[in-house]
Amino acid sequence: MIQVTKTFRFEMAHAINGYDGPCQNIHGHSYILHASVALLNAEDDFLPAPGFVTDFNALKNGT
Repeated sequence: MIQVTKTFRFEMAHAINGYDGPCQNIHGHSYILHASVALLNAEDDFLPAPGFVTDFNALKNGT
């Protein structure tokens, strides 16, 4: 199996409407997402043309 992983870091804010606690006000969180794409049927760990598991730009852009 051959695998490529892209790490995304992002911030998100939210508030919980109707909640009587610290999350009732808008606040933020930091997240790290690891997205992996694997080529399961690679023979002898060889990548046929064009020589990569996926287009890295497509992975980065979510397409």
